[in-house]
Amino acid sequence: MLMFALRGIAISLTFFVLLYCLLSALVAMAWRLLRWLQATGQSLAALLFALRVLPLAASVVITLALVVPSFQLLEPRSIAEGTGAMPITLSVCALLLIACGCFRVITAQTKTARVVARWREGAHSLNVDAGVQMVTLLSGREAPPLTLVGVRRPRVLISEFTAALLSPDELHIALKHELAHVQSLDNLKKLVFRFCFFPGMANLESAWSQVAELAADDAAVSNMDDAVDLASALVKLSRLVPVEAAPVNTAGFVTGSISVRVARLLAWKEATKDQRIRVRPWYAIPPVLVALSCVCLTYGPALALTHEVTEWLVR
Repeated sequence: MLMFALRGIAISLTFFVLLYCLLSALVAMAWRLLRWLQATGQSLAALLFALRVLPLAASVVITLALVVPSFQLLEPRSIAEGTGAMPITLSVCALLLIACGCFRVITAQTKTARVVARWREGAHSLNVDAGVQMVTLLSGREAPPLTLVGVRRPRVLISEFTAALLSPDELHIALKHELAHVQSLDNLKKLVFRFCFFPGMANLESAWSQVAELAADDAAVSNMDDAVDLASALVKLSRLVPVEAAPVNTAGFVTGSISVRVARLLAWKEATKDQRIRVRPWYAIPPVLVALSCVCLTYGPALALTHEVTEWLVR
């Protein structure tokens, strides 16, 4: 019985790692097609994130929904069948991949916590009457100009230079930009990227980061005055020389292509914003329902086919 369970684990991990690598390679090659989509910043950022985590999510779902049940239901327990070297090797690779992801997450969190603790030395709460429900801390001169830190309890660190340099309106709109990052859970998404390790995904993650900044700009701006204030804040803070690079698990205000963001803000028009495609979350409901119906109708044959594939893998 123990050997049967170990064979099932090895086969499941083998299928998982092969599917994960295949889907990741396809995503790494095909994601650039989304650049031609005329969608809002929020929609495009959501699509890029979904595409980035698709290999992991699809691999886990298919493994748990098809591979594990097919082995449990269709594999004879009485046959003392050995497991070849290839499944064992691939299952070890799967475990190493998962361990690597966990290590990257822990390392990113540890480094971020260490750097943020140094930035927060001597910091105190800053009362900003901007209508923004978020904790803001005035930090020392060595901190970045304006940075969102934390995942469970996000906070915004504002350096002394920033507080002195920006006008109240500029500070207000800059905080609204950071609030958009909080609402989008962007720091958490960066941790997810650290876990979903695969070579060749750096360009996709960089594109998501750029689009996420544009999406936060869109969420913060509601009229032309807001756009001008946000562009002015970007120009002012971009002239400050950072003391050190911010950790990966933070959302700095002065990131991405500043020239693109400023030009986009100065050309802001409500009509242009409304013309872009907005992808709503409920758009996914019809195709998901169709997919679930197909799975329910063909689940038996799908299990049999999956079992044949796994049998071929272990030979």
